[in-house]
Amino acid sequence: MKILVLGAGAIGSVFGGFLAISGHDVTLYGRDRCITPINDQGLTIEGIWGSHHVTNIKGYSNLNKIARCEGISFDLVLLTVKSYDTKNLLEHYVQTFDTSTAVVSLQNGLGNIEIIEKLIGRKQTIGGRVIFGAELIAPAHVKVTVYADKVVLGSLPGGVSLTKVQEICRLFDTSGIPTTYTEEIEKHIWGKVLYNATLNPLSCLLEVNYGKLLENTESKGIMEEIIQEIFLLLQKSKSSVFWQDASEYRDHLFTQLIPPTREHFSSMLQDIRVGKKTEIDALNGSVVSRAEKLGIDLPVNRVLTSLVKAKNSKH
Repeated sequence: MKILVLGAGAIGSVFGGFLAISGHDVTLYGRDRCITPINDQGLTIEGIWGSHHVTNIKGYSNLNKIARCEGISFDLVLLTVKSYDTKNLLEHYVQTFDTSTAVVSLQNGLGNIEIIEKLIGRKQTIGGRVIFGAELIAPAHVKVTVYADKVVLGSLPGGVSLTKVQEICRLFDTSGIPTTYTEEIEKHIWGKVLYNATLNPLSCLLEVNYGKLLENTESKGIMEEIIQEIFLLLQKSKSSVFWQDASEYRDHLFTQLIPPTREHFSSMLQDIRVGKKTEIDALNGSVVSRAEKLGIDLPVNRVLTSLVKAKNSKH
């Protein structure tokens, strides 16, 4: 299969690398500092899914050059850029490539699949929930650090057929990335937002891994308040998740999700350490803005958003 991965960071490199190992024709798009070393020396993947050196993978830092060298048609497109880059990248993408290809969002935060749907169409939009962790150790060198659950893919009602979604799931699964399908992808995306919004800003601000957050009484209490506020928004906006209330999700997070990922440091902290913009606006910031439109104030999430932005600007 001919696959385009839009975003050569940690997650994009893992998906692209494992798909290339399985024999697929993979093209990576990213910044020069990531792409040049991949073209020169290949992509190294290490960590809990083994050590691999991938040489049958191509990288570009220019979409127009991809179109000239690889063509405008792909069998599948994976979107792995940061959420704040989604709109600009896809606006350029639709001007350059065949837009009849399914686009799978494997990103954090709220709003990504809505942008894909608006710019490319519901019948090409697939949402994804990724809940394994990866770190970019250096350009062309990525490490899979933790694994909490399978990747989940799903389309919007009236969109990509379930058969097509299942086909992509098998593609990932047989390439070594455990994946399953769902007919309730929005519930899974909200579940990932709950996970990220609760853990990412605190891990970033306190500069500790997820396990340390759970061990400390004060940070544990703040996590509980974050969850309670987000469930208030879910209730007011009539959005559905897999848990009946905040306490049920809290217990699930503390007993099922954090333990297998306890050694992980948030991507938000990793971004700040290398001087990159964080995705706080697509996580706690998006939660706060959606609540404000409903006349709700979420003070804990609002303050955490401001603190992360202040730390980000300092770096």
